[in-house]
Amino acid sequence: MKLLFTDNTGNEELKELLGFLDLNLKFANIKSFLYRSTAEIIELIGQEVYDIAIAEYAKATDDVTKNTDIIFNIRYAAALQAYRKYAPHNDLSHTNNGRINRVEDKEKTPFEWMIDADNKALERGYYEALDGLIKYLDSYIAAWKGTAAYKQINNLFIKTAKDFEDYFPIGNSRLLLLKLAPGIRLAESHYIKPYIGKILFDAMKTELQNPQSPPVTNINQELLEKIKEVCVWKALSWAMRRLSVQLFPEGIVQNIVSDRKSINAKLAAPKNEVIMAAHYFDEDAAVALSDLQLIISKINTPLLPIPEPLVPYANADDKFLNT
Repeated sequence: MKLLFTDNTGNEELKELLGFLDLNLKFANIKSFLYRSTAEIIELIGQEVYDIAIAEYAKATDDVTKNTDIIFNIRYAAALQAYRKYAPHNDLSHTNNGRINRVEDKEKTPFEWMIDADNKALERGYYEALDGLIKYLDSYIAAWKGTAAYKQINNLFIKTAKDFEDYFPIGNSRLLLLKLAPGIRLAESHYIKPYIGKILFDAMKTELQNPQSPPVTNINQELLEKIKEVCVWKALSWAMRRLSVQLFPEGIVQNIVSDRKSINAKLAAPKNEVIMAAHYFDEDAAVALSDLQLIISKINTPLLPIPEPLVPYANADDKFLNT
């Protein structure tokens, strides 16, 4: 695998991308982590897209051409993830006598909460970098639309971040939407298809995939919106138990980190909050499913004939009013 970094200028390239790094950080020490992080990115964006960046990098003759949009977006994400994986190993010295915490005269060991906060910031920064990369690919790289990652979201009822944000804010994150795709797909197969039936489910999918073709079902918009809502709540419930909290916009699940030095002083609340959040999303999904049942019942129940109105008339042979 070729990297978007050069051995003899790797230190300067890393420093340019991640300004908080010391220039004396040896590129050779982090190079293996760059291979791992680049492999992760290739798995997401596809080899064909990465090869486009490699070709651009090979043609680059100076720092400006080395930072065209596609090269910068991939390199920035790769550098962040590589350093995030490298940093915990670099916090200690690995010697013949085991792991040692070496402290220079003018240096001070950071508190545990400081390291924890920095780890979270690096992780969130990596996800934001990936999100920026995906949005760039959406707009400018046609090969991206042929990848498995792009296709897996394009055949769902919820295709865009805006579709999702009609019900719940995700910071307009395309990355988070891709991460939520398995949960959305499970919601469709476990809840939507059994509720509306396979025939209607397949017909709606066909029509949504081919909006220019003649309508197959004349889709009921109220039904479609309720389907999307169920998928949103069920996908979020699924995600709470499986995805990193740092993928979500701040505030959805609050992380409680102790300001004490010892990691043992951390509170156990974060895990409880995740479970509680998943439970709340399940409750929202239950309400939406109930509404979905009502909509389906209206669609499947034919209208009863309206009876003729009762008209009173007079009978001349008696003194009573007949109907």
